[in-house]
Amino acid sequence: MWKTAFRFLVYDKTKLIGILCGIVISIFLIGAQLGFLDSILDQCLGITKDNEEYIYVVDQKTTSSGSLVNIDKRVGYELQSIPGVAHVYPVIVTGGTCKFKSGATGAVSVVGVQSPEMAGAPKHYNPGSALHEGEIIVDADDLENMENVQMNDQLMINDLKVKISGISLNNAGLGVMNIITTIDCARHLAKFSPNHVSAYLIKSNTPDTILQRRIVNAINRTIPAVKAYTGKDFAFTSIEYIKKASGIVANFMLMVGFSLVTGLIIVGLTMFAAINDRIRDYGTIKAIGGGNRLIAWFIFQQAVLYAVIGFVISMATLYGLQALMAMANKPIVYSSGTILFLFISTLVISLVGSLFSMRKIIRLEPVQIFRM
Repeated sequence: MWKTAFRFLVYDKTKLIGILCGIVISIFLIGAQLGFLDSILDQCLGITKDNEEYIYVVDQKTTSSGSLVNIDKRVGYELQSIPGVAHVYPVIVTGGTCKFKSGATGAVSVVGVQSPEMAGAPKHYNPGSALHEGEIIVDADDLENMENVQMNDQLMINDLKVKISGISLNNAGLGVMNIITTIDCARHLAKFSPNHVSAYLIKSNTPDTILQRRIVNAINRTIPAVKAYTGKDFAFTSIEYIKKASGIVANFMLMVGFSLVTGLIIVGLTMFAAINDRIRDYGTIKAIGGGNRLIAWFIFQQAVLYAVIGFVISMATLYGLQALMAMANKPIVYSSGTILFLFISTLVISLVGSLFSMRKIIRLEPVQIFRM
């Protein structure tokens, strides 16, 4: 039966190409939109990116990792006394202005971390990168925006000259350029108060999640001025806040909806035309005893085959787009959830599109084929 469905599929190559183009264009647009959205949300993670193994302690008013409210430095001493806490690492996140060789300027986000642990900093760097006092690390994705600076070049941040000692990977900011440096250098560059930090990152005695939950509960119970999260919880909270506050997800979902509807219309009309061209064949099947269930199953098989072929082609184009964007230092992220959604969307487009033609075949009376 599947072999026969495939033969019906490829009989009219023009219609086959039309249906596949409708699926591929629709799924490509949906996948590209979701990929860009995932990449944008990934850039919004801030210090939580690649640092989910830590417990985060922030001010009660903090809503996300991108809007940290300063907390008193003395909180760090209280945190050290909590059972199960192995190390407490302060982190400073502040802003500034970077001046380039041409005299142009750009906004930067300065993240100050404590060596050698560098809790809150990215995990991946170009060979030869190192963080020294009074020096900074910039991200590879920002080099072009920084007029193609290189290792050992100097930049002016807040009118203070600093040397580039390293290049991080996949740590570009959203609308700003991320810069990693030491805590003392961050304080110096931004004139940050010596009595405050932006957050504390805690390493527990063991990576056991149950112990981390206990530490989080203990901090929230004993230190009322701050709020503690596990790394995954703080990342999730940050993303959810950005989704609700920015409206960016609604805009992307609107485009996804339009792409899905467009695919349904193109595939539905083309599939209807393909079935209509072979109406005598389906009528003959019904005339020799083929029931509506058999016809419906036959059309369903064709829809599934369209979906599988279209999905494979769509994913090939999407991964091609991902490779091209990676070459331009603009990575696109396709999560497993996104890929699953794309596959389900492909099935929906094909199956719903087949309903138009299936309805006509089911209502067809065998005697009508003799009048055609």
